[in-house]
Amino acid sequence: MGTSTTLDRQRTRPGHRQYLPLVQGATLIEWTGTGLFLAVSTIYFVKVAHLSTSSVGTGLTIGGAVAVAAAVPIARLAGRFGPKPVLIGVMLLRALATVGYLWVDGWWSFLLVVAVIAVTEQSSPPLVQSYVGARAPESLRAKVMAVQRTVVNLGISLGGLIAGVALGSGAPAAFRPLLIGGAVAYVAVAAVYATARREEEAATAVGSARVADLLKDRRLLGFTAYNALVSLWMPVLNVAFPLWLVTETDVPERYVGILYAVNTVLCIALQYPLNRCYGTTRRAWFSYAAAALLLSCGALAFAAAPGLGAREALLVLGAAVVLLTFAELFQVGASWTLSFDLAPEQARSAYLVLFNTSRTVANRVAGPVLMTGVVLALGTAGWIALAGVLLLGALVPFVMLRSAATTGG
Repeated sequence: MGTSTTLDRQRTRPGHRQYLPLVQGATLIEWTGTGLFLAVSTIYFVKVAHLSTSSVGTGLTIGGAVAVAAAVPIARLAGRFGPKPVLIGVMLLRALATVGYLWVDGWWSFLLVVAVIAVTEQSSPPLVQSYVGARAPESLRAKVMAVQRTVVNLGISLGGLIAGVALGSGAPAAFRPLLIGGAVAYVAVAAVYATARREEEAATAVGSARVADLLKDRRLLGFTAYNALVSLWMPVLNVAFPLWLVTETDVPERYVGILYAVNTVLCIALQYPLNRCYGTTRRAWFSYAAAALLLSCGALAFAAAPGLGAREALLVLGAAVVLLTFAELFQVGASWTLSFDLAPEQARSAYLVLFNTSRTVANRVAGPVLMTGVVLALGTAGWIALAGVLLLGALVPFVMLRSAATTGG
């Protein structure tokens, strides 16, 4: 009864009712701003900034590596000052870098801007997670972050839709308002957090975290590496899938956009209903196992597509995208629950920032190289090898649960 009473108080406290609209509104603004440029960034780099596709790919990879290296100092700042002031600074820096794209006139200036963007993009989600998590009752955290993830997808979709309309003319000048709009969005997000009520800010536990302690935490580093493996759905979906469809199947290119839309719609519709699957530590580990297994099956589906006719290949590729989407939903939700449980309260922000490097490694650094240099280079054998590795990865959660049961942890 005591626990129930405490939870009721947490749910009815004014701060808990007020911070949710604030954070969700800021999240919608942030990811709408991101969506404005995300879908058309490669076109901008090639057609407006006049960079080659290879130099763009190299720059993005180096930018991701810089972001990983910057995670430790960002984590230290977050551990010392708390998530809110660091998040405000990150948003202002992101706005400045976004406007900086307008002055890119070569590879080095592009690299500078893209590195800053990568650092800020990596830092924002864990800081928001820490900010939200410190205010949400434990029983509601999975639901709250499921709503957050839904808002993120809505924002990206809205921004992409606006960008598509704005670029309908095909004029290079149309990129300018998109970049300025994105920068304004980030400034607005910084303003929203800066004007948050003081009692909300006080709810966040702030403590200093020594970098050496973070890097010595084997659980943190091991879990970060495992999350990078299961996060490979990102480069599979964003890099390998469209290239495989275009180069190895008879499916028309236009279906790439349609299948991406399937992914987006499913994410928006299902993220919140699935929050029960990863609301506890045990369920979150099972969700990781499901994500790895689904991703493995998706890889096998991609491997089978080239030997089929156009219609059959489209159905198989569609099934693969659906499998990847469910892998995404389970992995994202489970990572929220387990990363929050892993992080000690006095250094939560620092732990979450360092843990989030796993997504950057998967999506920006190792993932694209793995997809193009290994999986696609080997063709069907590459997809089968990837499926085998992920199948082994699906066993890790059961080992962790068994170990926890043995040690009583």
